[in-house]
Amino acid sequence: MSASAFAQTTKLGILDEVIAVVGESVILKSDLDKEYYQLITQMPEYNGNLKCELFDQLLSQKLLLHKADLDSIVVADERLEYEINRRIEYYAAQAGGLDKLERYLGISIIQYKDEMRKKVRDQMMIQEAQNALIGDLKVSPTEVRRFFDEIPKDSIPVFSAEVEVAALFIKPTASKVADDYAKTTAEKLRTELISGQRDFCTTAAIYSGDPGSKDNCGDLGEFKRGQMVPEFEAAAFRLKKDSFSKVIKTKYGYHIIQMIERRGEIVRARHILIAPTILTSDHEKALNRLKEIRGYIKSDSVSWCKAVTDYGVEELNPGTCGFYQDPNIGSNIVEITTIDPDVALHLEKMKAGEISEPHAVPQMDGSMAYRILYLKSENPPHPASLERDYQKIAVYALEKKKQDYLDTWAKEFRKRLYIWIDEKYFVCDGIQDWANNKM
Repeated sequence: MSASAFAQTTKLGILDEVIAVVGESVILKSDLDKEYYQLITQMPEYNGNLKCELFDQLLSQKLLLHKADLDSIVVADERLEYEINRRIEYYAAQAGGLDKLERYLGISIIQYKDEMRKKVRDQMMIQEAQNALIGDLKVSPTEVRRFFDEIPKDSIPVFSAEVEVAALFIKPTASKVADDYAKTTAEKLRTELISGQRDFCTTAAIYSGDPGSKDNCGDLGEFKRGQMVPEFEAAAFRLKKDSFSKVIKTKYGYHIIQMIERRGEIVRARHILIAPTILTSDHEKALNRLKEIRGYIKSDSVSWCKAVTDYGVEELNPGTCGFYQDPNIGSNIVEITTIDPDVALHLEKMKAGEISEPHAVPQMDGSMAYRILYLKSENPPHPASLERDYQKIAVYALEKKKQDYLDTWAKEFRKRLYIWIDEKYFVCDGIQDWANNKM
């Protein structure tokens, strides 16, 4: 079967070319080119054959997608929409808001979601199929030791310096006078919005303390239960289209919420946040309070862990008892190169067992928090060893076991399918092994 038999004309009138067929799925040249140009701009100095590697990945993805179809794996619409919205929220945060994201994309968010939908659904089905194959795999201590023993002596990795470090954050709180003024302001604005004296978009732009939505008419996009703080969520889900909530208090301040639309358990709403003003004196109180807490810990009046639990701001404190963790293995011992540079800078002035002086830490929303750090232990750079680095080595051993299993499965499974590959791509290592090129 020739590649020309699969030629397709795109909606732009440009001839595209099928370069592979896996079962009933095709891979277009444009699919490979798009993936390639997206990645090559991010890693221009990559030394491998990126296009060949991407082509192999696309073939593997089509194989897993076929497995998902055979296993009748279905991604529920609600899960799909949640994942799409999660990605949009992330992209919007990177771009500086939904309106800036739309300008960057050159299309509306609704259009972009429509473009994403099939790709995201396929990705989720592929992930489910892969999890079904390797999700329950584990490694025994014997397998970990065998994996480590098979590493050539001159290839044993050297791990960076490691630390056990924890943080305790607190934030300044507004005075009662400032809180009362914010509530009164919110009540007044709500009355004027309901009466039509004020425009919602203009009011949000002038008054709202939410930097992520104020320049987009206060629009929060779509969300479902569990994505907002409880007080806000409870009020939003009770509203009817275009109606206003009462003034709702959360830890962020006072909210005026208006329903835009609701589809089942998915809501789209906009809001105006009136946050109480934090004065210089409030910052001074927070800093002095943190100095007191540090004193309690140093005098053994309270343990570090209890101090974090009793006094720390929960959403800012990392991990259990405020300890930073290695996300791959869940260990409190982390490589210093993976820690925020600002934290690493403070650690340079500390010794194991010490607690830092309180210091200010700017937050992404423009507010200020205050932090102390506890350096529990530190280890210098060292060659990997089973005794010291078992958890890390076990992760690498498990990843290799999973990859070996997937490779073996793929070699067997693809024998059952029709797979055609354009011979131009046989120059890529291993690609010819995929093809049976028979009708």
